[in-house]
Amino acid sequence: MIVNPTITRDIAGSGLALDDFATDKAYPQIAAAAADGAAQPGLIDGVTATTLVTNSDERGALYELLTTRGGLAEPIVHVYQVVAEPGSIRAWVYHSRQCDRLAYTAGEFEVVLYDLRRGSPTMNRLNVFRVGEGNPCLLCIPPFVIHGVKNCGTKRSAFVNFPTRVFDRSRPDKARLVYGDPRIPYTFDAS
Repeated sequence: MIVNPTITRDIAGSGLALDDFATDKAYPQIAAAAADGAAQPGLIDGVTATTLVTNSDERGALYELLTTRGGLAEPIVHVYQVVAEPGSIRAWVYHSRQCDRLAYTAGEFEVVLYDLRRGSPTMNRLNVFRVGEGNPCLLCIPPFVIHGVKNCGTKRSAFVNFPTRVFDRSRPDKARLVYGDPRIPYTFDAS
């Protein structure tokens, strides 16, 4: 289905020109986050957690979800948004061929990562993140790291994923374990 504009009309010249617009002033410099692949203390090997650059004013906020400003990033090949109902849990999964790049800017989410990779220097490590509106964050999760997410807020909210591989419907890159399996050493709060 193609979406067409609600209104289309040609308007006679109003005297407005591109030169009438003012160029934005430079934004203050923000300290670079360790999103360049450098190890971050306490994190599962290969995981990065980057505070998102936010430009806010009285109208709201603009979040830079993914940028090459701090170095190269894998190309954007697929983007999707996940909408989560209050209290909903999506757990447990891992991918074998892609990294997830999850951007959280709204709502309140708890994201849990668990490393079961044999030979990993952080095998059996668990990371728990509280992210969203109060802590906008980009989480990069490498292949084979188990993860789950809960919408801890009281309203429907969403996050965006920029996985490093295109989703293949004929061969999905997702392995699942039912939430509540006692071998995962974490349970989301009932609240």
